[in-house]
Amino acid sequence: MKRVLQQKWVNLAFGVLVAAGIVGFALRSAAENQPAAGGSPGPAVQSAQAAPSPAAQPAQSTAAESAQSPAAEEKPAFRPRLPMYYAKVVDQKQRQAIYEIQRKYQAQIAELEKQLQKLIAQRDAEIEGVLTPEQRAEVEKLRQEAADRRAAKSSAKASAGEPTGSN
Repeated sequence: MKRVLQQKWVNLAFGVLVAAGIVGFALRSAAENQPAAGGSPGPAVQSAQAAPSPAAQPAQSTAAESAQSPAAEEKPAFRPRLPMYYAKVVDQKQRQAIYEIQRKYQAQIAELEKQLQKLIAQRDAEIEGVLTPEQRAEVEKLRQEAADRRAAKSSAKASAGEPTGSN
């Protein structure tokens, strides 16, 4: 159980690092494509400003809706935590210093996570735009079936008295 939790923290940390890299790349790319004083935007901005095709418009709302889950909207307040294995080696002063560092970066990380979610939703919308209406309907059907299976599995665990966590 402890090893599973450790692996989840490693995966989360890696995900945050990757997200920060992706967002940093996107921000640098956007900055490079900013118009000069009175100039026109770069080619990447011009292509991004192009109107989406009518087939892609329904997919955009679907992808954006799927990216916005109730859990994402109701984030708990920031709670600083020590990195793995630090609790046994740091004193109280160091612990507080670590917490302050985490607080210092929390707002910036939260903003980058929002930007990452927006980029993911945009990517997913473009991907869904490739599908035909029949394919989109089939994908939605498969998603619903998977959600139904998860709900059934979760309720079966709850009735058996097992914890419903993702472990």
